[in-house]
Amino acid sequence: MVFVVLGTWGMPFARPLREIERAAAAGLLAQPIIVQSGSTAYTSPHLQIVPFFSADEMERMYERAKLVVCQAGVGSIMLGLRKRKTIIAIARRAAHDEHVDDHQLEILDVFSKLGSVLPWKGEGDLPEVLARAGDFTPAAYPFAEEKISRTILEFLIANVSAG
Repeated sequence: MVFVVLGTWGMPFARPLREIERAAAAGLLAQPIIVQSGSTAYTSPHLQIVPFFSADEMERMYERAKLVVCQAGVGSIMLGLRKRKTIIAIARRAAHDEHVDDHQLEILDVFSKLGSVLPWKGEGDLPEVLARAGDFTPAAYPFAEEKISRTILEFLIANVSAG
C-alpha cells in the first residue's frame, strides 16, 4: 500500500495528487493508494481519498504502508521515520498558494541531506523519484526529541540568519 499524507494545513495541496494520479494510471505505483487529503478536495478513480484520520488510524496507516509520500512537514516525516518507512517528501510552496511561506523547503533540505527521505520537487519528476525509491535505504535517524528539535532549530537559525 502507498500512503499519501497531505497534512491538516488549511490550504489545498492538489499539486502532488495530479502527479500521483498520472503515476498510478501508468502503473508506477502499487495499489491501493490511500490519501489523507486534509482540506484538499480531489476525486480520482485511482486514489482512495480520506480527509482526516484519527491519531491511532494514522499510526496504523503508516504501519501498513510500503511507501509513504508526504508533505514536508516535520510531523509527517518523523512518523514515517519512526515506522522505518521509505519516505518521499514534497514541500508545500507559497508560490503555488499551498502555504504562507516556504519553510517546508528548509525542512525537506535537512532530512534529504541526512539521507532520511527522498526529495520530490513536484515538477514532473515523480517517475524518477519512484525509480530511486526502489533501492533507497533511509539513513537511520537518531531519535532523541531534544536532539531533533535542536538540530532543526540550529539549521533554521543558521539559514534565516544567513538569508
